[in-house]
Formats: sequence, C-alpha cells, structure tokens
Amino acid sequence: MEDVYCRFDSYDFESDAQFAEGVRSLQNSSRSEETLLDLKLFYYNRFVEPIDRSAYKHRGSSNGTSACSGDSQSVETEAAVLSFAEVMKLVQEGKEVPGVKKVDIQPSNQSPAPSQMQRILKPWERSPQAT
Repeated sequence: MEDVYCRFDSYDFESDAQFAEGVRSLQNSSRSEETLLDLKLFYYNRFVEPIDRSAYKHRGSSNGTSACSGDSQSVETEAAVLSFAEVMKLVQEGKEVPGVKKVDIQPSNQSPAPSQMQRILKPWERSPQAT
C-alpha cells in the first residue's frame, strides 16, 4: 500500500491538463492546503489508480512523506530482470525469488459446520411419479 502513496506523492499534478482544468472550473477562492489535497486525492483515485483517502491523510499526519525510498524500486527492477529459467532455478534450489511476497497461510483446523438444510434428491433418487 505504501507504493500507492509514493506514486501519489510523486504524481505531477501541475503538468496534468485535465486536473488543472478541473481545479480552474471550481473557481473556489478559498483554496487551502487541505482542500487542494482533497481535490488531488479525488482526482488520483478517480482517474489514475485507487487510493484510500483517509489512510493517506492518517499516514501523512503520522510520519510524513519520508516513507518513500528508492530501495523498493531497485527490488522491482531486479525482479523484472530475472528470466523464467532463472526464476525456475531459484525455486528448484529452494531459494527466495526477489520481489515475491511470502504469504503465511495456515489451516483453520476447525470442523465444518453441520448443514442446516435438507439434501435435495437427485433425479434418479426421486420416486417415479406420473406428471
């Protein structure tokens, strides 16, 4: 999710003609920083990619925009450079493939809930009736 926020922070709203035209059409004389941020978040969410407005605002108030770093870009480019054969070799050797998230999925180990409805009879289980 941090990647979305970094892309939003680095998006060039000044050179986006559609955004500039939309802001001009509002003709709001009291444009505060908060209002402009809301407009940018709305535009980015609507036309570029989905972003959680409240989470972004909370993130901005808690730690600022310094969370974006160039380290994530180097991992992405390194992962993009690997060929299929190299990835296959890493998997066969049991090594981690760079850029792939490791998901820890555990079984719930709960017994299934008993059925609440009666089972529907199949056509060959039904008694023959004259229709």
